[in-house]
Amino acid sequence: MTVKSMLASLFQLGLSQAEIAELCDSTQPTISRAANGAMVRYELGKAIEEIYLKKTKNHEARQLLAQ
Repeated sequence: MTVKSMLASLFQLGLSQAEIAELCDSTQPTISRAANGAMVRYELGKAIEEIYLKKTKNHEARQLLAQ
């Protein structure tokens, strides 16, 4: 999965660029560029991946509990 697609999923879950940037210790303009397909540092890519995994896992768990 690409950084761009992980960010798109996070946006669909309701996170803003600014919120993701804060969680990644980055800036909103950097997240904006990444969302548009720009290359990012390895560390930032891994931080976005960790947020993606955590948030999607929590989202899936909430959906299961709601059933």
